[in-house]
Amino acid sequence: MLDLIHALRFDAAVARSLRELMICRIGQLEDSDYELAHHLPMAKDSGLDEEQVASIATWPEAACFDERQRTVLAYAEHLGAGAERDDAALDKHFGPVEQTELTVTGATYIALARMLRALDVRIDEPLLG
Repeated sequence: MLDLIHALRFDAAVARSLRELMICRIGQLEDSDYELAHHLPMAKDSGLDEEQVASIATWPEAACFDERQRTVLAYAEHLGAGAERDDAALDKHFGPVEQTELTVTGATYIALARMLRALDVRIDEPLLG
């Protein structure tokens, strides 16, 4: 699993900011405080601004996301909450390799959030704030 996460983090075609949007939205949908404690700061470091990071949970109403970002967030909703998949939007903004990366990213972090919950993994002290 760690090799897969490393590849997703460092060898992906999809921009880091888009992957972090996916991961953070999955973290919210999975109610994973651990993932959010780690990835919200990474989302900021990847280039998302404060408004965008604060608006991930309310993205459908937020005006701060562009079309590609909204497509990623909608796809996270599909993967994590069973929302309908928008193939036209995915095809407009992402090729097959990028769609595969987004799918693997979302599915990996759904699995990771569930493993962390099952094992009752606690948030690292420095991240508690």
